[in-house]
Amino acid sequence: MRPLGRARLLSHRLVGRLVELGGNQVTIEGLHFSVDNPLITRREKGLLDVGLHERGEIALACRYIEADLPVVELGGGIGVVACIINRRLTRPTDHVVVDANAELIPTLEANRRLNRAGFRIRNVALAYGSVETAFAIDSFATGRVGGVGRRALVATATLASLLEETAFERINLVVDIEGAEVDLVEREGPLLARHARILIVETHPRFAGEEAIPRMLTALRKLGFSEVARARDVFAFEHRTLG
Repeated sequence: MRPLGRARLLSHRLVGRLVELGGNQVTIEGLHFSVDNPLITRREKGLLDVGLHERGEIALACRYIEADLPVVELGGGIGVVACIINRRLTRPTDHVVVDANAELIPTLEANRRLNRAGFRIRNVALAYGSVETAFAIDSFATGRVGGVGRRALVATATLASLLEETAFERINLVVDIEGAEVDLVEREGPLLARHARILIVETHPRFAGEEAIPRMLTALRKLGFSEVARARDVFAFEHRTLG
């Protein structure tokens, strides 16, 4: 590891230790979040505290989410992005947050309470072909379907089933599911085009494969989505015919 990289790693761990000494809470965009979960490392606590967690996703969500439309969020984590989005919505209860990692759900619920957010929580994984799937619990940030390491069985859902359950029509869709975004577009692309007015998606070439991401982006454009902004691996799209 280069000296600068080592220094940054040590500094983030030091900040994380200070977070722990201060009660395991951080403040982001004026909201308060518990990080009191064994899956969240000291370094990750430091990154959260200095505002480096999901920076691109937060910026694009704040700019492009349409406040009068419901939100479906796939990959809610501990609720940082969810709470920031929720406070901007005209109808905060028209917001469902999906996360497959059961070990994060208590922290997600705690952060919903801390920030008086109105979203619903679903502990399911986006996956196809079975009612349950194996979910790899790598960390709070990178757990995923099909990964290696410690695993747990989790119930599955699809975008179609979530829309049927919520009765949402036109939506904002926020996607951060560690490579499964490719499956979503391949399996449910036409449904996306009918319902997602705004799509914010974080891509994960490390998990999905380098060739899969350009193919997915091309498919989205063919489905009528126009890219309006990008922040590194996070893309914001609008659908041309759902305005």
